[in-house]
Amino acid sequence: MTDATGYDLPDDRQPVVVAARRTPIGRAGGALAGVEASQLLATVIGEVLADARADAAEVGEVIVGNAAGGGGNLARLAALEAGLPTEVPGVTVDRQCGSGLEAIVLACRMVAAGAGEVYLAGGGESVSTAPWRVRQPSRPGGLPEFYARARFAPESVGDPDMGVAAENVATRYGIGRRRQDEFALRSHRRAVAAQRDGRFTAEITPVRTARGTVTVDECPRPDTSLA
Repeated sequence: MTDATGYDLPDDRQPVVVAARRTPIGRAGGALAGVEASQLLATVIGEVLADARADAAEVGEVIVGNAAGGGGNLARLAALEAGLPTEVPGVTVDRQCGSGLEAIVLACRMVAAGAGEVYLAGGGESVSTAPWRVRQPSRPGGLPEFYARARFAPESVGDPDMGVAAENVATRYGIGRRRQDEFALRSHRRAVAAQRDGRFTAEITPVRTARGTVTVDECPRPDTSLA
């Protein structure tokens, strides 16, 4: 077999996904608002290991993508909360919106390189519990400054917010608002239909909260229209 770069790989180094799980997706301040990102991950880790029929001690590393959190090593924290042995290391990566996928890519590369055989990889976020970002005063006695995100680029390159960047891309490639809205509506209706038909059931790990157990995504809305 060959990997994406065309190099030959021994069969025992061919990366494969043997189990995949996720929590329900909640709104900011919604049903999962009181659950920390590490707790969400820990719940999923336990279910993935059960589905894969893998022993926790077999895991070579836990790799987690996280962009909205407060720093630190979320992967290691979640692994310990899930009951993995202290000998299992964890690493957290940040590629913003691509962070979870980047974690999976890194795990695949580790397998292909022969560094290990079993990895837990994915993404974890909780906008509801993410800490505020505060910049220290520039002078003694000054007031702290709240900010929404870290910089991604210097002023010489340009550092627009996500919405402005999306508008720039749409303008450059001639993607009009109507086309975007129709695409979004079609995607939303498919999510509603999939939820109604139970297509997400097998992949969702229920999450227990102080207000009850959450089993379905909050965001799909059957009454959404193009308007």
